[in-house]
Amino acid sequence: MLAVAYGAAAQWRVGEADTSRSDVHLSMGTTVLAGYGNSQALGWVAPSVEYRLTDRLTVDAGFAAVGTLLDGYTLHGREPRSLAPVRRGTQMLAFHAGARYEVNERLTLWGSVTRLTGYAQPLWLDGSLPIEATDISGGVAYRMESGSLIEAHFHFIHDHYGTARAGLLGHPYYGPLVPEWDLYYGPWPF
Repeated sequence: MLAVAYGAAAQWRVGEADTSRSDVHLSMGTTVLAGYGNSQALGWVAPSVEYRLTDRLTVDAGFAAVGTLLDGYTLHGREPRSLAPVRRGTQMLAFHAGARYEVNERLTLWGSVTRLTGYAQPLWLDGSLPIEATDISGGVAYRMESGSLIEAHFHFIHDHYGTARAGLLGHPYYGPLVPEWDLYYGPWPF
């Protein structure tokens, strides 16, 4: 009940102008994933800060950390036991830095760099996969006299292991039911 009151009090001063140069954010949470005979409980924390150096230049930075809270539970049948060491769970860390520059009232430029590292266990695997990726992104926005907005974005992602694209819930192209075709399982069958 007290959390609802704090949420309502935080929205109270929406109409007031913000004259501060910095803006600090903190995101925290937990989630539970279940499927394919596995379950995981994850927690994350993601602080970030944005600072206006001038009226035209704004910089921002932050990091995000996600990890397994509890040991996952896997349904096992009558398969032979293996004593091979297998890393399980999820531990990932991402760092982010970026800048936005307003050239004039109509033209805005921005860019950022993000670094992701760690390991993650998809629900359909009985072990973790290494994750290491670097993202450089940016763009330009131009507001025309009619009020229309034209934007161009670019992203360059270097996924060192090729495992970040699958995510925890499945491959974005052909789904989690065909994980053996991914790059980290060996050569493609084509």
